Amino acid sequence: MLSWLPFAAMPPTVKIFTTLQNYYLILGGAASVIVIGYMVFQIAKNRERPGRQTPAYHHEEGEWGNWKGVLMLLCVTGSVLAFVEYQTFASANLVAIPDPPSALLVGVTGQQYSWSFTYPNGYTDFQNMTVPVDSIVILNITSRDVTHGLYIPELDVAKDAQPGVYSELWFNATQTGVYTIQCRQLCGVGHALMLSKLVVESVAQYNAWYAKLPVAPPAKGGA
Repeated sequence: MLSWLPFAAMPPTVKIFTTLQNYYLILGGAASVIVIGYMVFQIAKNRERPGRQTPAYHHEEGEWGNWKGVLMLLCVTGSVLAFVEYQTFASANLVAIPDPPSALLVGVTGQQYSWSFTYPNGYTDFQNMTVPVDSIVILNITSRDVTHGLYIPELDVAKDAQPGVYSELWFNATQTGVYTIQCRQLCGVGHALMLSKLVVESVAQYNAWYAKLPVAPPAKGGA
């Protein structure tokens, strides 16, 4: 595993993209080693030395040359590219934000230097975001002042929070636990202290916690 992130804690989609990235790194690194190694071998083998006569290479019309080697190289290269491209296009549909009826919608607002999380019942938590495990969570992210960046390193998900703009981010935490939420955009002198916690609980624990939340009164003029 080439990523420093805890692979088991990643959402399924992030695991797929991380694995895909590793395919490119491993295959690209192997190709680089082979090509550079072959070049160094040929340079060392055919270098100019005292008393050595360089043969005159020429190409006769109608000859195919080393066509078998070229064909083998093309087949190997084509097979590698076909594999990684297939995996890439197969993962493209994961970029879309899902919208299942059971998804948890949380409004996230950044401001210097804190995060706030608003749940469907109107309750706002100014310290932690609590979500159920193995559930789709869709965040509607914005900012009150300057540009911030919501970032959950352990899940490898991030999205900018811009004033006057609402952006969506989704994830599916597969393990219970407490993870760090931080800002990844330099937003002022307190940027490093703009930290919150993502608390991932079992569905039963989350439902019990959510049932005890105070319900915010409707806004004036609302239904």
